[in-house]
Amino acid sequence: MKDLFDSTKILNLNIKNRFFRSAVWENLADEKGHLTKELKFVYEELAKGGVGTIITGYAFVTEDEQPNPGMMGIYEDSFIEEYKGLTDKVHNCGSNIIMQIVYGGFMTSFNVGERIIWGPSTVECETTGAMAKEMTKKEIKYLVNAFVKAALRVKEAGFDGVQIHAAHGYLLSQFLSPYYNKREDEYGGSIENRGRIIF
Repeated sequence: MKDLFDSTKILNLNIKNRFFRSAVWENLADEKGHLTKELKFVYEELAKGGVGTIITGYAFVTEDEQPNPGMMGIYEDSFIEEYKGLTDKVHNCGSNIIMQIVYGGFMTSFNVGERIIWGPSTVECETTGAMAKEMTKKEIKYLVNAFVKAALRVKEAGFDGVQIHAAHGYLLSQFLSPYYNKREDEYGGSIENRGRIIF
């Protein structure tokens, strides 16, 4: 019988134990999403404490869209070197680190009214009261490309993987939901169409 301290492997990723630290919002990055010493300390302590795999708090993929303050960013190449320092320290402790990336959409109360908030359709969030603007196909393609570029930066910075946040009412999960996604083009209707932005 396997126990929590047994090593395992997922594809080519060696995992020293079965302990995963799931993504949580630490609210410790600076206003542009860059690492602070307090945020570095959190991840270093998790690695030193023996967690086999760490998933970071969500990092925003476009500079003008930050669903909450204190989030990590991954929207430009300036993040790569500072994250390399972090991933090196985590790896030196024998742990893996995966970055979660996100576009928030209307699941936000941060700077609402000061920016355009995208959504699959023009719908108000019943939780935050923020109103989404229906994305054009050009905007969808721009966002998909932003996720691709962010994932490439994650890889270049030495992370062991990337987790795409598609839950909890954030934009990608809005596309999946027929309640929020009222589109009549290839991004709406059937589950295959609603999931097209992800798959």
